[in-house]
Amino acid sequence: MLSEDTEAEAQRSALIIDDPRVRQFHDPARRSGQAIAASLGWKDYVAWDIYLFYEAGSRWLDGPPAPAHFAHQLPRESAHFRTGDDLVRELREAMKRLTGAI
Repeated sequence: MLSEDTEAEAQRSALIIDDPRVRQFHDPARRSGQAIAASLGWKDYVAWDIYLFYEAGSRWLDGPPAPAHFAHQLPRESAHFRTGDDLVRELREAMKRLTGAI
C-alpha cells in the first residue's frame, strides 16, 4: 500500500514473528487485501493495516472466511477502528475470547 512495501521489506518483517501460524508475503497486486475486504463485506476496497482473528478450524477455500473478530486502522467504518492503547486492548480481548488466555 506504501512505496516502502517491497519484497525485501516483507522478508525483513517476516523475521519479527517466529510462529508457524503467521504468514508474511509480498503481494504487489493486492489480491489478498481485496479478498479480505470482500470477506468483510467491503466492496471495491483493499484491506490493510488490519488484524484478523479466526476460529480454530476455519477453512480458507475459494477465499478467506469472515473472521471471528477483527480490528483495523483504516479510513473505513468505525465499529472496528482502533489505534494506540485502544488497539492493544482490543487485540488482547480478541485473543482472550478465542484462546481463553493471553
